[in-house]
Amino acid sequence: MCDTLSITANWSDNNVAYFAKNSDRSPNEPHLVLRKPAANHAAGSMVQCTYINIPQVEYTREMILYKPSWIWGAEMGINENHVAIGNEAVFTRSKQGPPSLIGMDILRLALERAGSAASAVDIMIGLLKKYGQGGNCGFDKEFYYDNSFLAADPREAFVLETSGKNYAVIGVKDRYAISNRLSIGKEHSVRGGVEPGEDFSKRFTEPVFSHFSSAKARRRQVLERLSPSTGASDLMSILRNHNAGVDGSEFTRGSVSSVCMHAGGAIGDHTTGSLVAVLRPDKPLTLWSTGSSTPCISAFKPVFWGSNTAPVFDNSESSVEYWLKREHIHRAVIAGKIDAGTLRGRIRKLESDWLSREAHIMSEDIPNTIALATLSSAAAQQEQALIDEIYNENWRDIGNNGRYARYWKQKNDKLGLPAM
Repeated sequence: MCDTLSITANWSDNNVAYFAKNSDRSPNEPHLVLRKPAANHAAGSMVQCTYINIPQVEYTREMILYKPSWIWGAEMGINENHVAIGNEAVFTRSKQGPPSLIGMDILRLALERAGSAASAVDIMIGLLKKYGQGGNCGFDKEFYYDNSFLAADPREAFVLETSGKNYAVIGVKDRYAISNRLSIGKEHSVRGGVEPGEDFSKRFTEPVFSHFSSAKARRRQVLERLSPSTGASDLMSILRNHNAGVDGSEFTRGSVSSVCMHAGGAIGDHTTGSLVAVLRPDKPLTLWSTGSSTPCISAFKPVFWGSNTAPVFDNSESSVEYWLKREHIHRAVIAGKIDAGTLRGRIRKLESDWLSREAHIMSEDIPNTIALATLSSAAAQQEQALIDEIYNENWRDIGNNGRYARYWKQKNDKLGLPAM
């Protein structure tokens, strides 16, 4: 379960494109933020994806990936050409094939190979046609699905939705959001497996899982809050949004109906990582990244291309350690050891300062890259100091015995263990 959204530069009041996403996965599944350098590859070499090997290309671009710890691919990411892509699980009528490429593999391969959002869509379609999609995507349970993708760059954005090897594409005119159900109707500009003017969503949507994912409600929450004046701070707020029936009780019950998804119910996942990307055409991009779960109690830190600061890491071990320590904070909030309201207040105060400093630097005709790196480093240090100050060793100690508490006690017992 996830939500991905984008605003195009031609619609935005400040002529800047935005991309944002929550990655909703198993609450015990570490969400890594990794920098992958550009690389040249010998002719005939292969690349090992999650389940299969495929031929490698001559050159792969530098990327920052936001990914589950055990999967080769990524839930979201951005490359050196400022192409950002996010994927969503969608439930369709197509029969699942054997293990092949999964949606996260397709996303990473496109980021490695694409110089624009349009090129990324073409690459993903080519991979889908050649290899199809299939394979378990669940961390601690069997979980199979097809995928939709939102690809954006500073100048344009596209949505690609799939059902097996069938697909449909639309261009984003102003703003768009995708969630855990097909959204493309009859208006597709590129297609495979459907006729021009045929309703892609109506033909391929599997109704039961699509309904219980609450994707329609979450997508509506997002679209209602997107306007031409929406900026990075507003997008953070959207990714932190709780459904009206959940707000205020998000740490005592689970809910699949909120953009900031909280596990603990009979169905649903948990927001394990979040990103807001500011895609400027002629200035450095800004990646506001949590590197942790539960954005409503996590800080979005500014990261700039080339700056080597947390939550971006060069190795999985450091990223896992970073994520787990912040996950302990989340579990301590559930256990009542840390007050969520106080924590939120302190995080918002830090973010307000970072947002102000970032806006000041970016207001210059040529932003000072040293100042950007200094800001990124300072933000990482300030957030780390807060984490160290409030950390509670008794994060496992949930006192009551209700169903919600039993759920999290079971999760706590297995936190830090590898995938099934």
